[in-house]
Amino acid sequence: MPYFEIISSLCVGIIIGLVIAKATQAKNESGKLKGKLLAKEAEIEQYKNHVSEHFNTTEDLLIKLSDDYVALQQHLAENAKNLLDNVELADIPFQTKDVAGLEAPIEGQPKDYSLGASGLLNK
Repeated sequence: MPYFEIISSLCVGIIIGLVIAKATQAKNESGKLKGKLLAKEAEIEQYKNHVSEHFNTTEDLLIKLSDDYVALQQHLAENAKNLLDNVELADIPFQTKDVAGLEAPIEGQPKDYSLGASGLLNK
């Protein structure tokens, strides 16, 4: 009979050991998954911050570009008044309406215009 008690105790011990091992393994896996989840959440948060920083920098640069364009436009307008006060319109190139060959408008179809249907779009 002592062998029966030893064998039954051994079986009960193996079963209890397997149950404990299974429980601790499930905790370890859930801990690993939780760690991965937290790492991915931190990575997503970092990416969101990076995108937000990018758009803020882009906005600042566009505002600066707009301000520089306004300053350039004002500079050109002020200097155009100063530089062109003593110059006559005829002395400024490309400001007169005298362009060679535009006395009479060209009439008729262009020479590469097809007289009849070419048949390309029949289908």
